[in-house]
Amino acid sequence: MAPPLRVGTEVQRLGAVVAIAALVIVVINVGRLSYSALVTVPAGDDLRAGLLALEDSQDAVMGTDSLLRGYLATRDPYFVAQAATRAPEIGAAEGAMLATLDTPSVFPRVLELVTTQREWQAGWVGRIQTVPAERIPEFVAQGDQLMRDYRAASTATRTALLEDIRSQDSAVRVLQRSLIVVTALVAIAALVVALRARRRLLSHVVAPVDGLLAAVRGISEGRLTPPEPVEGSAELVALRDGITDMTVALRKERDETAAQAERLQVRTERLRTILIMTREIAGSLNTRYVVDATVQAAVAVTDGRVLLWLVLDDGSALELAHDSDRGSVSPMEEDCPLAVGVVGRSARYGQISRGDPEAGEDPAVAVPMVVGARVIGVVECYPSPDGEVDGQRLSSVEMLATLAGSAIEASRLHAATERLSEFDPLTQLANRRRLGVDLDRAVADAKRWSVPMSVIILDLDHFKELNDRYGHQQGDVVLQEVAAVLRSALRDGETPYRWGGEEFAVLVPTHGPDEATTLAERLRVRVEEDFRRGDKQLLTASFGVAGLPEHAGDGEALLSEADRALYAAKNAGRNRVHRAG
Repeated sequence: MAPPLRVGTEVQRLGAVVAIAALVIVVINVGRLSYSALVTVPAGDDLRAGLLALEDSQDAVMGTDSLLRGYLATRDPYFVAQAATRAPEIGAAEGAMLATLDTPSVFPRVLELVTTQREWQAGWVGRIQTVPAERIPEFVAQGDQLMRDYRAASTATRTALLEDIRSQDSAVRVLQRSLIVVTALVAIAALVVALRARRRLLSHVVAPVDGLLAAVRGISEGRLTPPEPVEGSAELVALRDGITDMTVALRKERDETAAQAERLQVRTERLRTILIMTREIAGSLNTRYVVDATVQAAVAVTDGRVLLWLVLDDGSALELAHDSDRGSVSPMEEDCPLAVGVVGRSARYGQISRGDPEAGEDPAVAVPMVVGARVIGVVECYPSPDGEVDGQRLSSVEMLATLAGSAIEASRLHAATERLSEFDPLTQLANRRRLGVDLDRAVADAKRWSVPMSVIILDLDHFKELNDRYGHQQGDVVLQEVAAVLRSALRDGETPYRWGGEEFAVLVPTHGPDEATTLAERLRVRVEEDFRRGDKQLLTASFGVAGLPEHAGDGEALLSEADRALYAAKNAGRNRVHRAG
């Protein structure tokens, strides 16, 4: 009875045959490549380099000969100078030929060529400037003979060199063909052995393996059923037992993986919520929008009620900004003192705080929003039907609070910066920069809708004397009172501005210079009345009025005309209104 087939032995035998065949092929090819790299290629490169040097030498010699004949014909030294520049080329080409063309069949020809070339240089090049005019024909004939000798030697050297190159190429081709034939024979022998081994493996291995593969495919498709018993090699029987054990282990692993996947899905959804919220608030400088987005994200993470509290500017308490059950909350509708309750403790100490139901507190968790070392708000989260806010959900809320705190602080700083850049801090009126923006918009609207508009500029009369008499602090109070007069006397749509120093401006859209002049007179009277103390007049103001399109066609020109009208009012005696034009 034949011994049972062992797949390992058969595979080792087949592997040994293939390895030996591969080694032989590799040795043959490595030998061929090494011989080519060390012998044939350098030799061929030398021959071809020598051929190039020969051609360079011939080109240089022929060029020099032509230049010297030009000299004999014209006696122009320029030709001799140009010929002298070719001498290094001839020398370099000669050195290259002697260095590369050292094969026995070519080297004698090279020596003969070099000798002939040097004879030409000595008998022709070296003597050309010393030849008398009457001996030029004889000298030219001598040069012709030397050149013919040089050309003959060059042609013979080139012919021998090309023959050497052809012989070497032919020998290389013969060697390569021989090695290819040997390589093919080795490969065919290895193929025959491999085919015999393949037949044995097909009959004793492939059929049982197909059965096992069907079982494995079923496992990959989710059918965790053990494979049927197999007949074949000892390795396949052991493999079948291993697959059975693996099937049982996979059943257990599948159940655990499903539970873990569910947990990961929940975590992924939370992280996606945080990412979406981050993208939304990153490009927003609107505090209300950031607050709303933060609460929505926190609700998605916790599945419970969420309140967001913001610390007041003076740091004395917190005000409720958003309640997920009610939406946005009006300012100061609800407040919370610091250090009182779960929210107050979290804001006071900058730590997560949990409510104590036994102490009468809501069962909520408060997460502070910290920017730098300062708490700017608190996110208050109530339990969901699934349980308290802890673990991963609490970590997600902490991340939300950190991102939201930075975004809210950035939006507050932006709003404050915008206001500082467009409003005068003393009078709280819009400043000259804001006037430029509003005026351009008003002019564009007036032109688009074909309606009039006007500008009033007023200047406080003798304000410098008032400053000098009562001090700058009292002067600031006067400016604030004038600003209050303007705010109270103007109608909707009419906007006051502090133009600079003691000058103010009023933008009057949709009204022409007639209505604006009437308004300016009313303002003048108000200022005069508000700053009269008995029979003493403390302050008056002069006004200039200009309208579009009557007095100007753009905002800058309109301001210029109003300013010119103001100074006309000043020159006319102050405390009056002057209209441009």
